[in-house]
Amino acid sequence: MSKTTTLDIELAIMDYFNFRQDLMVPNVSNQMELVPFEVDMLVLRKSDLAYGFEIKTSKSDLRADFKKPQHTTIEKTGVGRWFGKFKYFYYAVPEDLKQLALELIPSFCGLMVFDKKEFPDHSIFYIERHGIGLFNYYWSLKERCALARLGAMRIKGLKETIAGNRNTIAYLRKTKPTI
Repeated sequence: MSKTTTLDIELAIMDYFNFRQDLMVPNVSNQMELVPFEVDMLVLRKSDLAYGFEIKTSKSDLRADFKKPQHTTIEKTGVGRWFGKFKYFYYAVPEDLKQLALELIPSFCGLMVFDKKEFPDHSIFYIERHGIGLFNYYWSLKERCALARLGAMRIKGLKETIAGNRNTIAYLRKTKPTI
């Protein structure tokens, strides 16, 4: 069976929430000033309350996360400085990282686990530890629109990648080397 990827977990998060009601955007950075640090997946619920996700697929990546400012300065600055726009914040990891994640992640963060099976339809994504309700920050219309715009930019980039792959495949089909 193949190793769990970030994409596996992103898709599991998207399946866990409601596509028709919730806005889900991967890789939300602080460049648009929506959040103070990069979040691997942001889910803005119909209620305008946000869930943040940090996705980790290796031990080294999980350990490295706790060297970032949102963890190293939290005692001085407080949870609100970094997590004030989130109702809940979760780490999402593969099954084999569950124990280490439980040891490392802060108590206010929840933990969701992806148990990858040989057949994708049999994979399980579950809450191992519920996150503590953080802040009741309701995202404004301006913030919601900015997040939706970022989501559209992510879709455009993905479509460009798909188109590039198609062009490469078409080129390779035309230029098959003779054996």
